Amino acid sequence: MMRGLCCFFALTAALLPARLHAVTVVPMTFEQLVSESAAVVYARVAGVRGQWTGDRRAIDSVITLEALQYFKGDLGAAVSMRLPGGEAGGVRNVIPGGPVVREGELVVLFLKSRGPALLTTLGLTQGLFRVARDPRSGTMRVTPPPLKESPAGRILRGAADRRNLSLIEFGTTVREMSAR
Repeated sequence: MMRGLCCFFALTAALLPARLHAVTVVPMTFEQLVSESAAVVYARVAGVRGQWTGDRRAIDSVITLEALQYFKGDLGAAVSMRLPGGEAGGVRNVIPGGPVVREGELVVLFLKSRGPALLTTLGLTQGLFRVARDPRSGTMRVTPPPLKESPAGRILRGAADRRNLSLIEFGTTVREMSAR
């Protein structure tokens, strides 16, 4: 019985395709995000559509954005971009630590381009900042992603400079860094 079970598992393992992928994200400072991005846009997510990659080995989400304000660059009123992971044909592809957005969500995105491919976020989740209205003051607040590198080169959790900013303060900071 035990020998048959071992043979079954060995055969099953041999027949499964070897599709292990690793995702490595190097933490970036805010200054690096600003300087290396092609554009920084405050936008509303107008649509999210999953589609298979060309080799049908993964699923990407094609995101349509309604640009509300640019802090760096200008790509027009409607922007299409790509994020790894998503759902297509009843199959869900989850990328650990990968950015996920939902239709109607307000975000600030640090976008990069690679040749003729669709834009994507810089540093995966590091290039995605959530925006929400503060219930007390009514101002729009920008929340930074959880992974952040300090200028000293260390990853800091709960760093004092990792705080929510008003959308106006955030935009001013990006514009000033971009002008340097």
